[in-house]
Amino acid sequence: MYNNSTKNLKRQGFSLTELLVVTAVMAILAGLLLPVISKAKGQVRRAHCISNQRQLLLTWNLYNGDNNDLVVANGHGPLDSAISLASAQNPPPKKFWVPGDDHFYYPAFTNAQLLADSQSALFGSYLSSAAIYKCPEDNDTIKVPGVGKLPHVRSYSMNAYVGWSLNPTELNPNYRIFNKTTSITGQSPSDIFVFQDVHPDSICFPAFIVRMPGEPESFYHYPSSLHSGRGVVTFADGHAETHRWTDSRTTLPVTGGILAHWNDSPGNADLAWIRDHTSYSIGQ
Repeated sequence: MYNNSTKNLKRQGFSLTELLVVTAVMAILAGLLLPVISKAKGQVRRAHCISNQRQLLLTWNLYNGDNNDLVVANGHGPLDSAISLASAQNPPPKKFWVPGDDHFYYPAFTNAQLLADSQSALFGSYLSSAAIYKCPEDNDTIKVPGVGKLPHVRSYSMNAYVGWSLNPTELNPNYRIFNKTTSITGQSPSDIFVFQDVHPDSICFPAFIVRMPGEPESFYHYPSSLHSGRGVVTFADGHAETHRWTDSRTTLPVTGGILAHWNDSPGNADLAWIRDHTSYSIGQ
């Protein structure tokens, strides 16, 4: 009896070979499942980004409707200079939908409160959550002198030809600037983009600047490609889409640096697509 019991006890365990086989199978399953899980998480983040931009587009429509169809002001410039000018001018200069200027105007990149405050952002009275301005795929930071690295608080910009409120000569004079929503709906609003997420190394102005035909074939601002080579774009008719960029010169890696505003990209189909969805020529 004793010997038989000992043999039975020994048979209840796993041999080393069996353990190795189980471990190998688990590793294979993990290798198969991890990409699926990662892809699913990416799809959730993309859906979140689309939701953010749809909320921005809804806010854009609400603001315009409350202001006699005038499109919310868009452009660039430091908030502190607008405030100082306001004390010397009547009426004061317009704020933009969100504050922002060049890459070195750090408050607009790092202070989320400025996005939700009506004193600094025209959307501030409509959106109380600054989180809506941030793409969930955007994990980039900006190095602020004397402070260190801080995360971006904004990932989205608005088409410069929509609501441009600065000197019109800063844009191509051969293309329409849409300062009323009816000026867009009178054409084809499904073709004109309003918001899109921007490459983290390229975002600066509230306005997404596009060099139109007749100008150098180069990107001023690069679109984001963080959604597996795609960018999220929302249009004046209310629809949103994820657009896949096809040229490797568009999908540059995020380095935490600053992308130049004059990088040539002749024959780039992605630049052509963005141009086609930015504005119409004056003759149309």
